Amino acid sequence: MSQLQDRVRDARKRAGLSQGELARQAGLHPTYISHVESGRRSLGEDALARIAQILAVPVAFLRDGEDAPGYRSAADALVEARALLRAGDPRAAVQVLDVVDVSELDIDGAARVGLAYAEALDVAGELDASIDVLERLCTRLLAAQRHQQAAFAAMRVVMALTESADLHRAVGRGEELLALLPPEVMTSDEVVRLESTIIWAYVARGDATYARYRGRRLLERTRAHGSRRALSSVHWNLAFVDEALGDADAALEQLESAIALAGEDEVDRDLPRLRLDRAYLLVTVDPPRAQEALADLDAARTALEIGESQVELARAASVRSRAWLLLGDSDAAARYAVEAVDLLRDGVRRDAASAHEVLGDALLAQLSPTEAVKEYRSAADLLDMIASGRSAATLWRRIGDRLRVAGDDDARVAEAYSRALAAAGVRGTLPPLSRGRS
Repeated sequence: MSQLQDRVRDARKRAGLSQGELARQAGLHPTYISHVESGRRSLGEDALARIAQILAVPVAFLRDGEDAPGYRSAADALVEARALLRAGDPRAAVQVLDVVDVSELDIDGAARVGLAYAEALDVAGELDASIDVLERLCTRLLAAQRHQQAAFAAMRVVMALTESADLHRAVGRGEELLALLPPEVMTSDEVVRLESTIIWAYVARGDATYARYRGRRLLERTRAHGSRRALSSVHWNLAFVDEALGDADAALEQLESAIALAGEDEVDRDLPRLRLDRAYLLVTVDPPRAQEALADLDAARTALEIGESQVELARAASVRSRAWLLLGDSDAAARYAVEAVDLLRDGVRRDAASAHEVLGDALLAQLSPTEAVKEYRSAADLLDMIASGRSAATLWRRIGDRLRVAGDDDARVAEAYSRALAAAGVRGTLPPLSRGRS
């Protein structure tokens, strides 16, 4: 457990102040802070309050550290919220974290609560509210000069905006937040991961050629100055660029590099997500490699379950469904597709549209075209609520293809193809299609 002298020293350094500067601002003798930090002097209530105000930390934190009532309450709330998320009750987790008084916490304690609160809102399907929490957290971290933590929160903002398919805002806001960070932190893991995530948003928006240029420049800088973890992040996002440009083999090579750099710890959050993305690519390459995809998903299963992300678990179920369908087991494909749909019932996401699409494919393979059409229409309804961009255009095109194969009416098929063109930025509409045309 830290003592008062340690807490004062740590808070002063984080505030970027020397001992003399802190003493001067607090109206104390120049040697006073030196004596406090060496344990030779204590702090009276008045001096404690002045120092806490200058360092932007609660008095209770300097006095009692994480034994302060506000900290104990916040710690209990975090434990309870995690348990509720594991139990599949994100709305209750939101309620628990909603009443935590972050004004009683220092900036780092408040950041822990804020990130957990944003995650709970995300899982509960309240993505806009989650983004608002992350934005406020970014502002506070930047003001406190917690630049690396701010970069991590900014990365979460860009990810959430991309998940919600607000792609222009994801790119624009990401670039704004990146520009607010000082040069000395630009090669840190958090900032490299932020820029990598912005590159991913460019890909989703349809700017794959620029994303490749930007990604290669980032790769060069990170090779020269970054860590293995940061370099893994860049390769990871370059895989999405190569996939968007139609080079699946290059995308797989990028993921292999990212996995090799990520290390061997299967519980690490990055490695299972990398395996999940590789599994997705393995079922989309020509020819598909379904057995390898299932092996990757099996390797990642435990860590994904521990991570408790509904979105990642749903993606894994969707990829399993595709893999089993490729292997000719439509019953297993339908079972996993239903799981994916159930996991994403709350909120509006591109992944939810994909889950309904996968379920439609499984039902079509089971010779249930009427039920398949219902799922494809559900996917279309979700797509109606998300912004345009490359990913939306691709999904609309696939939905049009599947509605047609499933025997839906020509007007709906034509509408889906028209939406694909509109999402891609092509003006005009398609005429109604007849069944006999190819």
